[in-house]
Amino acid sequence: MTPMDVMEYGRMAIFTDPAGAAFAIWQAGSHPGGEVFSVPGAPTWHELATRDIEGSKVFYGEVFDWTAEESQVGPNKYTTWKLGGRSVGGMIAMVGDAWPADLPPHWMVYFAVADCDESVALARALGASVSVPPTDIPVGRFAVLTDPQGAFFSVITMTEPMT
Repeated sequence: MTPMDVMEYGRMAIFTDPAGAAFAIWQAGSHPGGEVFSVPGAPTWHELATRDIEGSKVFYGEVFDWTAEESQVGPNKYTTWKLGGRSVGGMIAMVGDAWPADLPPHWMVYFAVADCDESVALARALGASVSVPPTDIPVGRFAVLTDPQGAFFSVITMTEPMT
C-alpha cells in the first residue's frame, strides 16, 4: 500500500520485503505510535522468520540502518537486529521440519504476559488455537497462537525484562 495519511495521526505504508514478508512503517503525526513495551499485554519483541537470512540482512540494514548481530542459540543461529547498539528485533531462519514449505516469510509479534501457560489456556477458551505449545527457550517461555480470525501472534513470559 502506497504511503497514505491516517487523518492527522500520522502517515503509513505497507510493503513486502524481497523475500515476501509484509511489514508496515509509521511516520508520527499527532499519534507517536506505540509507547508501552515489555509489560503484560504490550508487545515485547518482533521477529522476522525468513528463508533468506543474508538477503534480509542487506535489505533491512539498508532500509532501517539496522545491524545484524548473530549468536548461537542451541543448534541454531539467531540474528538480533540492532539500531544504535540497541536491540530492536530478531530474525530466525525458516529451515527444518518446523517450517512447512508453504508457510511464507513473516514478521511475528510477541506480547509480554505474566504467565505463558495461563495466557494460552485463556486464549484457547476464547477461541484461539495453539500453533506452538508453551515452550521454554533461553529467554523465557513462549507459545504461538492463532486468533479466531486466523491471525498468528506469540505470547512470552520473559525470564528477564527486555531493555
